[in-house]
Amino acid sequence: MGIRHLLLLLVYLDPLCVLSASTAKRSKPPPKRPQKVKEVNSTVAPTVAPRRITQVQAPIVGDHDTCLGYYDVSGQFDKEFACNNTDHRYCCGSCFLRFCCPVKAKRVDQRVCTNYNTPDWIKTQPPSPAPTGDTYDPALDQTNTTVYITCGVITLIIILGISAKVAYDKATRQPQEMNVQ
Repeated sequence: MGIRHLLLLLVYLDPLCVLSASTAKRSKPPPKRPQKVKEVNSTVAPTVAPRRITQVQAPIVGDHDTCLGYYDVSGQFDKEFACNNTDHRYCCGSCFLRFCCPVKAKRVDQRVCTNYNTPDWIKTQPPSPAPTGDTYDPALDQTNTTVYITCGVITLIIILGISAKVAYDKATRQPQEMNVQ
């Protein structure tokens, strides 16, 4: 088991170039000190050091799209945003879902979109007008009748329960002797 584990460890570490690191030719490391300035005909000629590009260069101003503000499919308004932060420079997607993308051919034509105004289905309706006359008819009101019937049934059940308890207690009690003198 120990040799198997060792072999598995070597196989897993091989993608990290552990096994081939000792046989590979090592390249010369770049100089750490700046090179000395060479003199040509008693004038100093500066040496051109190669530059490393560490950041993506800033894009040309005006070479990006702006996705206009619109109402999406859920009726929520999404604000206008510019596609100028990365290499995703064009406003893509559909009229109801817009995002920035790097391909100019996938650009959405925002002029044909019609979702710049609040949709009709999201607008709140005005409240209905208040009734003008007295619409309450006491003859049609059944609320009190329902309450009276419910309370009456509950009271009847309680009275029947108490009566049954009293009758049971009297029936199971032993008779008392009566001394008449």
